[in-house]
Parts: sequence; C-alpha cells; structure tokens
Amino acid sequence: MGDYRDLIFYQKAREVVKGINDLIKTWPKTMQAQEISRQVFRSDMSIGANIAEGHGRHEGSEYIHYLIIAQGSANETDHWLHAIIDIGLSPKERIENLIHQNNEVRRMLTSSIHTLRSKQTNRNAREEATPYIAEIQPSDE
Repeated sequence: MGDYRDLIFYQKAREVVKGINDLIKTWPKTMQAQEISRQVFRSDMSIGANIAEGHGRHEGSEYIHYLIIAQGSANETDHWLHAIIDIGLSPKERIENLIHQNNEVRRMLTSSIHTLRSKQTNRNAREEATPYIAEIQPSDE
C-alpha cells in the first residue's frame, strides 16, 4: 500500500501546517490570538496525524474511520481560518490562500473516502454473489 508520506493529500496537509505555523508566529501575544493559534494549529496538525494513523490500518473500515476524523479536523481548520479573517488577525489574502490549500485537502479526503467505500461495497457484493460449491467425493468404502 506504500508509505503514507507519499499520499498527495498528506503532503498538502503538511503544507497547510507550515503556512499556519508561519502565520501564527507573526501574531500579537493577546489572549485571543494565542487561543486561536492553539486551536487552528491543533486542528490542522490532527489532519496529517489521522491520515498517518489510518494508513497504518491499511484498508477497510478503520482506515475510512481515520480519514473521516481527518476530514472533520480539516473542517475545523476551515472554521478557524474564517474566524481569523472575521477578527482581522491576519491579512485576508494570506488566509484565503491557506483556505484554498485546506479545501484541496478536504476534497481529496472526501474523494478517498468515497473511493474506499465503493471498493468495500463492490468487494462485499462480489463475495455475496459468488456461490461456494463444495464437491463431495464418494468414499471408497
């Protein structure tokens, strides 16, 4: 199945982490900025961590489960990025670029989840449709 670090959506998730990290280093040391920085950094770090952990499960329901958790974290990251715009912590253009990158990760996660679910459904359908015939050999008694 390969290494999770080779997955494009994992690599893109790491790029967003780097962008957020660079961004929050420029913020003032206010209580609001520190709280949002903790929340957005935590949610964004969770995306890659769940992709990696799920990939270790290889395939099946557990892998899909971890990708869904990663998708939830990407959605939370999206919320925090919009909140940053709302309260004016950073220039809107800089945040919109991060939102765009995060949206790519979200779309790729959604696509991967659908693909994996489809493969599961097809595999289950084939297994159910395959007759199992046991040939009984007459005994030489």
